[in-house]
Amino acid sequence: MKLATYLPAGRREPRIGIYLEHAGGAYLVDAVRAYTQVLSQVDREPGAAATATALITHDMKTLLAGGATAMAACQRSFDQVRHWLGRGAGGVQQLLECGVLHGRGSVTLLAPIPRPGKVVAIGANYRAHIEEGRDTGAITELPSYPPAFLKMSTAVVGSDQPIVYPGFGHELDYEVELSMVVGRNCRDVAAEDWLDCVAGFTIVNDLSMRDVILAEKASGIVFAGKNFESACPMGPFLVTRDEIADPGNLRIGLRVNGQVRQSDSTRSMLFSCGQIFAYWSRLGLECGDVITTGTPGGGAGFHRRFPERLLQVGDVVEAEIEGLGTLRNQVVKADAHPRF
Repeated sequence: MKLATYLPAGRREPRIGIYLEHAGGAYLVDAVRAYTQVLSQVDREPGAAATATALITHDMKTLLAGGATAMAACQRSFDQVRHWLGRGAGGVQQLLECGVLHGRGSVTLLAPIPRPGKVVAIGANYRAHIEEGRDTGAITELPSYPPAFLKMSTAVVGSDQPIVYPGFGHELDYEVELSMVVGRNCRDVAAEDWLDCVAGFTIVNDLSMRDVILAEKASGIVFAGKNFESACPMGPFLVTRDEIADPGNLRIGLRVNGQVRQSDSTRSMLFSCGQIFAYWSRLGLECGDVITTGTPGGGAGFHRRFPERLLQVGDVVEAEIEGLGTLRNQVVKADAHPRF
């Protein structure tokens, strides 16, 4: 399943949706409303709405904490909606009218986990990216472990939400990254057992202010250059692990205004998902945490290595990973989009 956190038109309360394509159209299945219909119409269960809301909820972290039971309810709802739609076009209209379905274009997607407890971001995991850093002196040697830093939850935004150009710094860069969503609280996980602790995968665009980062490196602590407002676009979906046969063999890339800037495969990662998860799980991970896996080469880089690639106001950035969809965001001026 492709799970989403979304806002229906005119509403301010997030809900959980399941992405669905049908007869050339793109929709979100409202998970709670669909399961309510399943319980009431198929199972004839009294109190269907209360049961559906309690089990699935409207919060992705709470849904994931519900484990296999909650995910099975989502899957059953999704399958039942597809069955109803098989009756013909009239089924689509009926489900739209009762709020079980929403047209994809009528809703606002938030990040799948709008406020993760923590985002553990891997700093160097593709040889091409490391070589680019070596060329400018920003990276001196291959890491012996998956190095990481933290991104704040307040930096997270969803697909189609704006990237706000910071009021400080002048070198805004992009980094498409395959990212793991932690499915249960865990610690000291063996590399071979990592999938048991992962709910699924999403895309993160690990935005960076390169000039700010370089200034911060003098103190040895990088923070502001990775944590400005909207520095962590995430989405569009949380794709459950059963849909991704091999996360170590996915096409990954990024475009700016339609021009390809990054293009690689997750086969090029130095440390696998399992190795990364095992290493950082020793700190303790919680349900809904996000772990990125590094970015391929092709960014603007440090010391204005490719100044023409630096992001500018108005640029449209599309980060895409095979099987996970496309994370799309546009860069805007800070004063054009007040958020705080």
